[in-house]
Amino acid sequence: MKLKRFLYIIFIIILAQSAIAESRGVLERPLMIGPQYPLIFMSTAFEPDSAFLLPEGEMFFQTSYSITNTWGHSDNAIRDENGINFSETDSDGYSLYFDGEIERRFLKFHYGFNDSIEFQYIYREIRLTPGSLDGLVENFHESINVGNAGRESTARDQLEIYIYDNKNNRIVTKLTQPTNDFHQESMQLGLKFLVRETANEAISISLTSNFSDHYIERGMNEATSDAQSEKHVEFNDFMATIRYTSIFPLWTLHVGSSIAFVSDTLLDNSPEELYYFFAASNWHITENWDLLFQVLEYSSPFPNDNRSSLSEDIREITMGLRWLIGSQFALESGFVENQSQGPQNIDIMFFFNTMFNF
Repeated sequence: MKLKRFLYIIFIIILAQSAIAESRGVLERPLMIGPQYPLIFMSTAFEPDSAFLLPEGEMFFQTSYSITNTWGHSDNAIRDENGINFSETDSDGYSLYFDGEIERRFLKFHYGFNDSIEFQYIYREIRLTPGSLDGLVENFHESINVGNAGRESTARDQLEIYIYDNKNNRIVTKLTQPTNDFHQESMQLGLKFLVRETANEAISISLTSNFSDHYIERGMNEATSDAQSEKHVEFNDFMATIRYTSIFPLWTLHVGSSIAFVSDTLLDNSPEELYYFFAASNWHITENWDLLFQVLEYSSPFPNDNRSSLSEDIREITMGLRWLIGSQFALESGFVENQSQGPQNIDIMFFFNTMFNF
């Protein structure tokens, strides 16, 4: 399956060779919105980007704010007057109960070292809250007749995140205490290398790795002992990515494929390699407005379990509008919706970005 997707990306690259250059410069990018399932944040995650590099000496900045609403649970997760409990199951894997909202803030900085190398830095903050979007999500689901899968029967605006080890009958991850203030989620360093560039297309590869991510990996988990929480190594995973961008008169194509190598996995037997597949288009609807659409599919951070959907791939669709204010500044807003279904998916995410270069 993963090989077929990779070959499909190669096919798109070959098909797009007839592109005609009409770029909007450095701001000609996909929405730089990566995977949204919160438990994937515990490893270096894919970041959508243009395959073109910044010109030598140029700098690019982006600020981002997002809020994600998620509700989902395994079949054996039970909420009663005593809270969240898990009934016995014949699965030796894990079960999940996830109800809450995640707010995140980013600051991204890119710098063009020369025509072949670009430096990238990302600073992320995170806050877990009971939230306020449950009613909005339920009403939206009802308006399009897709149902709420029972979420309307639970109390709104709760923060209850549990991962349960079915084999050993114990909770291994617990998050129930809201964080009133933002905490540092992680920082990320990356280098992007040019492979091929013409006036209208580019291929590049990049290497990235997280650090200063102790809080997201260990600090939030109320089921983690102090001794476990202290065990943390910086740069304990990294990611390799290939990207392709092709510019047409009225739109731009971006595709990418990535693999993350994870040493400190979410759970015992969680995959040590996570795969990402990405495709996006920017449509120039007016001189100053772009309509953006993209699809991202990626591996689940849960161990393989034939009796549960937790280990199935996750697919998210992102739509947004970009308002270009001159050639060096832009505002973006939009949302991410899950296309795959299961407890390892979000419900919806809203975002607002600013970006500029000089």
